[in-house]
Amino acid sequence: MKLELELDPLPYTVHRLPPSTPASVYLPLIDDQVWYTITKTPEEISLVISHDYADTKENQLLLNDGEHKISPDWRCFKVKGPLDFSYVGIMANLSGALAENKISLFVVSTYDTDYILVKKDKALDAKQVFENIGHSVDVL
Repeated sequence: MKLELELDPLPYTVHRLPPSTPASVYLPLIDDQVWYTITKTPEEISLVISHDYADTKENQLLLNDGEHKISPDWRCFKVKGPLDFSYVGIMANLSGALAENKISLFVVSTYDTDYILVKKDKALDAKQVFENIGHSVDVL
């Protein structure tokens, strides 16, 4: 299956917060975001947002407990969808190719499609990897 992907020009940041963090701490950061994701598990809250916002908003997340971790400088590839749930092996194909090329990733799946984030310095390498295995990548 040939996939079409889009590479978002915005930089993204992945945040890790303690699971006890009240939503009132991080929800203000998603205002005016075009794309974001929040995942909560018993161990953590993961928040992915674009970081082209004012540093003052970033400072709202700084917690005194030392459990807030930030990983900046990610770029996001979107698999153009919607993708039917009957499609098998999409992420295996994409992530496997990246793994073969030693490119780390952070994956987000939604009902309609998948998103693959790679570190900014590996984005063009990832684009080339995807194209080398037969997929197309539009840079927005």
